[in-house]
Amino acid sequence: MIKFRPTNNKFYDFFDRATDVVVQAAIHFRKGLEDFQDGHRLAEDIKGFEHQGDEITHETMEMLHKSFITPLERGDIRRLIMAIDDILDSLDDAARRIALYELNPILPNVQRLAEVLVRGAEAVQKAVHELPHLRKRKGILDHCIEVHHCEDEGDRIYHLALASLFKSGMEPLTVVKWKDIIEEMEHAIDSCQDVAVVVAGIVLEHS
Repeated sequence: MIKFRPTNNKFYDFFDRATDVVVQAAIHFRKGLEDFQDGHRLAEDIKGFEHQGDEITHETMEMLHKSFITPLERGDIRRLIMAIDDILDSLDDAARRIALYELNPILPNVQRLAEVLVRGAEAVQKAVHELPHLRKRKGILDHCIEVHHCEDEGDRIYHLALASLFKSGMEPLTVVKWKDIIEEMEHAIDSCQDVAVVVAGIVLEHS
């Protein structure tokens, strides 16, 4: 009689830890922009969160290679942890550019994007935290829909921000610098949507 090893449910812990770090980083970033003082310090703080995310991703991939039976499809586990990590990567890039370009004050539309990112990250966190309870299909999908709404709002603010930049009369180089920052923040919000797509796919596969 063949005895299978038990399913390794530690993956859910990794997902939870990763999304917790994302939310903490997004909130810290938003607060840093609201009371902006030191771009270099903010970038260092966000880099710390990004390193935490990298460590969790590494642990997840290592566990994936060692696990015989997994609670979700291997491809889904890989896509999910990488999509969560992408949020932190884009946020880290945005913070680094703020420090590098030494721009001050922070544009209102940049602060608005930071607020949308926090809401998207929190919705991602709620959706991912419910993954062990796939029977709560509607609740998980509702969180994914909320992420989609945040992505739509982020796109709208992104285009408004670019239009405002090009009409601002700023020096062309300054416009380019702000455009880089705005694009990275929009990428971070898009990455939240990528996570929601993976989560929704997992839910539908198991429904």
